[in-house]
Amino acid sequence: MTAARLIGFLFLASTAVLAAQAPLGNDAWHKVVFENPQMRVLSVEVPPGATTDEHRHDFDIVTVSMNDGTETRVQTGQQAATSRPARPLGNTSATEYTGKPGSHRVQNVGKRPYQLLAVENRRKSGWSSAAATPGIGTKMVQESRAFRIYDVNLGVNSTQASHTHTAPTVAVLIRGKVMSDGPDAQAKAWAPAAVGLRQLDQPGQWIVIPAGDRHHLVRLGTTDAHVVEIEVR
Repeated sequence: MTAARLIGFLFLASTAVLAAQAPLGNDAWHKVVFENPQMRVLSVEVPPGATTDEHRHDFDIVTVSMNDGTETRVQTGQQAATSRPARPLGNTSATEYTGKPGSHRVQNVGKRPYQLLAVENRRKSGWSSAAATPGIGTKMVQESRAFRIYDVNLGVNSTQASHTHTAPTVAVLIRGKVMSDGPDAQAKAWAPAAVGLRQLDQPGQWIVIPAGDRHHLVRLGTTDAHVVEIEVR
């Protein structure tokens, strides 16, 4: 094979690899529902029996399971697929990809849809080192360089919570009904994401809490409520 043909072959091969490892974005399984220079929010759904195309993650990401889960198999390139157990409703996971991108395809081998809400931190460095956010009924359950994840549980003994995040935060309803209250001075800057006073009454509904805004959550009705808050550092 001549040098020119070899170069051409290598170029086509590298192009094919890049095409197979398309960046995470809008496709049949991943839908971008909000984005700005700092973050993206994606809705993920893989039906039973379906397999996604191979896609590449370039930024640190948090995923939240939005149903009682299903078994999956995850495969990178030609490597053997790895089985993953079902993730229960509200289960969260933070993965670091910034500076060390990774690609994979996901196969749903269970009987339920594979449903996630994902939040991607688009910073390449300089993640916030400010202190964690305390609050009644609020518990930090995971911390990484790009995120802090909090569980807010509102029940009989704690029907409301109030706190201020030092970084913009995505609050996701997992169970129950809540009223999310805060100033709407930054609503225009965060449009079309919901900011300020909003009722969340369906699992998967979410709202952005801008950095520095005092935020209140109030349980509605008599059923316990669970909210996951993802602080994008």
